[in-house]
Amino acid sequence: MMQRYWVYFIFLSLFFVGCSEKPNSKVSTSIEDTKTDTIKTIAGLSWYLNIETALEKAKEEKKNIIVMVGEDSCRWCKKMKEQTLTDKQIQDKLKAYILVSVKRSDKDALKYLNTFDGNIPSFFFMQDNKELIESIVGYFKADDFLDYINEIEE
Repeated sequence: MMQRYWVYFIFLSLFFVGCSEKPNSKVSTSIEDTKTDTIKTIAGLSWYLNIETALEKAKEEKKNIIVMVGEDSCRWCKKMKEQTLTDKQIQDKLKAYILVSVKRSDKDALKYLNTFDGNIPSFFFMQDNKELIESIVGYFKADDFLDYINEIEE
């Protein structure tokens, strides 16, 4: 009877150890190697999940940055992603920026956003040198969000 338990124990141990490892995993040392780990598709656009990586990309491409702060459980964040950010005019406009999506709980990311007050969704328009251009808070319909982006660009 005791041997049967040991056999089950060994089998289960090997099963869980085998499931916890990623096949063909490699250690990434450069930004290019980790690029797929730092990008998320939101409303059909690529958003960086790491501000530092996005800042490097912005300098490289000489683009400004839009940082969106939200949470998966925020209904206004979801509405912004599903309705506003899927608008064709908004998507065309956002292609001129390096896009970053961070969670409100990400303390490392928030150190770049000194004026963040905890309200979500929040959007921060920044230059590649980390200088804040403007920020807005809340849900916006596509037309209003587009007007706001156009005002910032003027």
